[in-house]
Amino acid sequence: MEFMSDMLGGGDSGRPSLFEIVAQHKMGELLEPALQHVTSVYAHRYPRYLVRLLNWHEEAYAALMLLVERHYLRNYGASFTEHFYGMKRVRTRRIGGNDGMTPGDMWRSLVFLVGLPLIKSRLDQRYERASGGEAARLLGGAFARADNEPRAEADAGAEGLAGVRQRLHAVWYAAERAFRRYYPHANCMYHLATALYYVAYMFDRTDYNSPWLHLLGLQVRRLSAADYRAMDARGPATSGLAAPANGTALRATRNMVARLLAGGLDALKALLPLSIFFYRFLEWWYRSDFHKRVQQAPVPEPPKPPKPHPDGVEVPEDQALCPLCRNPRTNPAMAPSGYVFCYPCIYRHLDDTGTCPVTLIRAQPDSIRKLYADA
Repeated sequence: MEFMSDMLGGGDSGRPSLFEIVAQHKMGELLEPALQHVTSVYAHRYPRYLVRLLNWHEEAYAALMLLVERHYLRNYGASFTEHFYGMKRVRTRRIGGNDGMTPGDMWRSLVFLVGLPLIKSRLDQRYERASGGEAARLLGGAFARADNEPRAEADAGAEGLAGVRQRLHAVWYAAERAFRRYYPHANCMYHLATALYYVAYMFDRTDYNSPWLHLLGLQVRRLSAADYRAMDARGPATSGLAAPANGTALRATRNMVARLLAGGLDALKALLPLSIFFYRFLEWWYRSDFHKRVQQAPVPEPPKPPKPHPDGVEVPEDQALCPLCRNPRTNPAMAPSGYVFCYPCIYRHLDDTGTCPVTLIRAQPDSIRKLYADA
């Protein structure tokens, strides 16, 4: 996404368009469910090792993104998705003529990039459990979660620890009830603030595309040619684990791990589009006719009919004649041996003898199969 043109035209060339801002936000929102889907697939195959990871997926994902986002903020001055779309974060108020982020800006950015989504996800899950789910909100009644409201005051006979527990339960109930009542309004204000900043940013009423960046005093700008030249001159990204070499094997091992970690995190820029392409290719492959043709087993040849028994009736040369009555077949029916007769003829014969008249193979009347010709 390097050197993207100004999609609004005639404006600041370093100012990202709203489409780029929304695209990088949506990309960040899609990473977690994609990783959760992959984890759930492998958890079904290896439940012993991955079920606990799946149960704590939000926390594990937050820890992973803390590592990734810190790497990109430290080395590129942008979040992972912002850097993927060729953007960076700059300070609104310069320090010594430099608009780059300070370490404090980086850690505050991590709070809103990693901590806030984790808290929001947990609050959403808590509200789902407390409210009874979508059915309770739409239909209520029997779908709503029952409220076991405790008594306002402890029983007269409740003393000591029992009374304390009862009062704590009453406080917990009041807090949960207030949460169910006011959290939808807070959630609405959260999304409304984001939408209002998008609209204001689109009409150049603000330089901040989100309220969180406004609180941090940071703006998102496009990477310029000078930024790319500076990154090339700086060389590969580094990790915070690296330390000056002192000639010891422990320090050398630490620096090697730091280089591998930094290289792996840096490779995400290339691995992500490749994985998306590979996923789309697999999706197309499994839905196409090529996959069905490859997976389709060849149709086996039909088994050869059993040979007529020397003591059986002779099969007429005219295939349209019944071997029993020697007349043209009427209401044709097939015996288990594969030979075709008139239905009345083969039914009486099997009922009397229990064997095929041609091959003498044992057969019963209920094994007869009627044949129907196309009209």
